[in-house]
Amino acid sequence: MIKYDPTRSPVFTERFEYLKATEYSPRAELREIQLQKFRHLVRHVQQYVPFYRSYMQQHAMSWQDINSLDMVKRFPLIDKTVIRENYNAFVSENASMNLLHARTTGGSTGNPLTVYSDDDFLARDKANTQYYMHVFGLDIFNYRSIRLYGDQVDDDHIDSKQYGYLATPDKLVLSCYHVTAETAVAYVQQINQHVPDYIHTRPSAIFPLARFINEQKLMVNPTLKFIFSDGEYITEGQRAAIEQAFSARLINVYGHTEGCTFGFPCCETNALHFPPQVSLMELLDESSNQVSVDGEKGQLVVTGFNNFVFPLIRYCTGDIGIWRATPCKCGRSYDMLHSIEGRIQDYVISKQGEKVPLAPAIFNYNDMNWQGIREFRVIQDIPGQLTFCVEKECWHEVNNEVLADYLKRNLESILGGQFDLSIQFVDSIERTKIGKHRYLQQNLEIS
Repeated sequence: MIKYDPTRSPVFTERFEYLKATEYSPRAELREIQLQKFRHLVRHVQQYVPFYRSYMQQHAMSWQDINSLDMVKRFPLIDKTVIRENYNAFVSENASMNLLHARTTGGSTGNPLTVYSDDDFLARDKANTQYYMHVFGLDIFNYRSIRLYGDQVDDDHIDSKQYGYLATPDKLVLSCYHVTAETAVAYVQQINQHVPDYIHTRPSAIFPLARFINEQKLMVNPTLKFIFSDGEYITEGQRAAIEQAFSARLINVYGHTEGCTFGFPCCETNALHFPPQVSLMELLDESSNQVSVDGEKGQLVVTGFNNFVFPLIRYCTGDIGIWRATPCKCGRSYDMLHSIEGRIQDYVISKQGEKVPLAPAIFNYNDMNWQGIREFRVIQDIPGQLTFCVEKECWHEVNNEVLADYLKRNLESILGGQFDLSIQFVDSIERTKIGKHRYLQQNLEIS
């Protein structure tokens, strides 16, 4: 059976050309485009999607009533729990189930979700990638790249100290599971021999390698222009370390398996642009009101126009964003976020009962020296208490008691006395099946 290639679909070409043709349209035109797409989506779910059809009947709603984007507020907020409890009711009745693709979210909150899609969705999704690559003068076809993500590399390569393989003549795939202080030189040699234009990765996959490059003062080939990362929150400390190691700009793109939206930086800023041709994006405060003041935080809620097989309206992503009110100098009139601060489950609860974002504190490498520590994971079972599980580098000779004392004193200082800390040394900290490193295991329910 020939594997489906979404880039050969006319839907791919149509979506990419459409995004290019409309990216500098005036805001009023983009809002009208958004309204028409929303009307089309509501008409579809009223006719074919049982969950929404039932809701609209109960509330005397019709797609014909949709005359403004504010009417999205008439729909209920949904999350993974709601979808799971009504799973079959979200699948479009006009979909051919034997032709659908199933994608499962990583389940970083312990709450994975399988989402159906069709070939046309895959083509649109790939066109979105082609579009943000185009923003930086690249594309997915004609440049040399490296993928350091979550791919498995066979044992023969690993045994011969080759930590990757050529998927195509222009694409080198590297393992993220074997990055250590000892293997860092071999990784850099393979990167330099391949002479890449860009790297595709996720923050937790490339950050360990960046640390070792900086510590060992290794040199990366200057042909590398950009590092595109996605799938995870990134701190400014991580960004600085990665950009220093590779002498290339890091482009952190927002996206999720559910495929409702995507956000990307541009040549002017690291702030995220959310194309209105693709989705309707809301940022809601704790009272479910739209955030409108620059710098305010809220939960990202999205309505996607890409997937008519498993459509989601007002889907609560669990991601916390920071609103940007000022337009970008690039000229795109898109809704923007200064950044994604993390997921709700990326917060820890202090002794005072306050929600504290953990990553900015522990990944600020001006405040903390993690040299000699290969991986760590923070576990919270009780408010105000954190356990740091630490995997040392095999070459690290510092006594565990001395190292634990150093870590505890510095972390307590950074976290401002809001937590009681304990340090545990472990033999290994496993990554997920897709190569992600979970730095926080939050066992409390965070609302």
